[in-house]
Amino acid sequence: MNLRNLPLNFPAKALVSIALAGMYFFTSCSSPTQPNDLTIRLGDGMNEAAIEFAVQDFFADIDYIPLETNDSSLIGNVPHATVLDTILLVSSTKQPLKAFDRSTGKYLRDIGHIGNDPQGYSCDSWGSIRYWVDKDQGQVYFMGWNNDFVRYDLNGQYKGTLSVDESQCNLFQDYFLIRADTIWAHNKLRLSPELPSVSYLSMQTSEVTPVFTWDSMLLPIEEVLSISVIYGGHVAYGGDVTMALLSGDRKFYTAVDSPSLWLSGSTVRLKQDFNDTIYTVSPAGLIPYKVIDLGKWHWDEKDQYQVSGCKDKIHIDYVLETDRYFYFHFQTGFYTDEARSYCAFYDKRNGKVSVAQSDKLLDNSNNQSLQIRGVASDDSFFALLKPEDLLPEAISRLKIGEEDNPVLVILK
Repeated sequence: MNLRNLPLNFPAKALVSIALAGMYFFTSCSSPTQPNDLTIRLGDGMNEAAIEFAVQDFFADIDYIPLETNDSSLIGNVPHATVLDTILLVSSTKQPLKAFDRSTGKYLRDIGHIGNDPQGYSCDSWGSIRYWVDKDQGQVYFMGWNNDFVRYDLNGQYKGTLSVDESQCNLFQDYFLIRADTIWAHNKLRLSPELPSVSYLSMQTSEVTPVFTWDSMLLPIEEVLSISVIYGGHVAYGGDVTMALLSGDRKFYTAVDSPSLWLSGSTVRLKQDFNDTIYTVSPAGLIPYKVIDLGKWHWDEKDQYQVSGCKDKIHIDYVLETDRYFYFHFQTGFYTDEARSYCAFYDKRNGKVSVAQSDKLLDNSNNQSLQIRGVASDDSFFALLKPEDLLPEAISRLKIGEEDNPVLVILK
């Protein structure tokens, strides 16, 4: 991860633009619950946390797919991947989005380009792009330059733009889930009481319809003392993270692109930061689906900026869901130098919660460590390993060079 610091006298109100631009052997289990129980007892699992998970404890198959490396396909720093049925999309700094064959790793094409021309999409000052995939329509939505989306299909054909009224939805503040004719939006930054927390946009009209707004405190912009940005936090935080130091020994971290909206089958799910409930989302509103019981590790929303005491609290960074599992990435000591990452699985079949004192899994068959990065469109988990992450045995077996592209790992 790369830490970029801003000066202590940086204007506090500039948090908006900065956060938006920058904006990561054996299974020990808690007492199982019934699969239809609304409660996921993650706090109980902390009492019997394993040192590390083995891939084989949760997955029957693991597949390593090296991505082709040539002058056209070279992936830069801070890679971020989206895995579809037949195509793998990878973004990286100062590079357009690149498409690879999911099965073979063969480079296919670039999808669009970075540029300020009518068909170009935006990047921040460090060269990072933001994009979302409409899997139903086979289109990629890139962040444009004027609160708009720039659209391409998976064959690299330009499909136009979609502009949004900034007074209804500031695209830089939101995480999006795009489905056919609807764009679901989750506002990650409580900067204005006028903007809803959850909304959806119509593809046809660009109209924004509010769904729900949390009655929670606004971010105290005038109390911001300094800002730092970490790039490459897709494992630790779910995305690039903006860190603000507030007066009174307080902090605020946010990863706008952390996956807080996701699909479970055809159902939209939502997890709000500092809220221990997973919701089902529809135009009618939010319905509680599962409650995450953190026990003594619960972190109350009203104390979300407090550094003091956070070493004994759990911060859930993001949740990933498949047909069989919920996967949790979380930390204790979130605002401290001693922050510690954990991961957990909740098995929907038997209600069992398994917690590990690490966010790494060990592939026993290949003696290779890896970290889950996301969920593919076919309901499998995936990881992305750069050459420096691979052991010598894996480098030899996969015929990987030091300067080669990452390796996609599929877990199912």
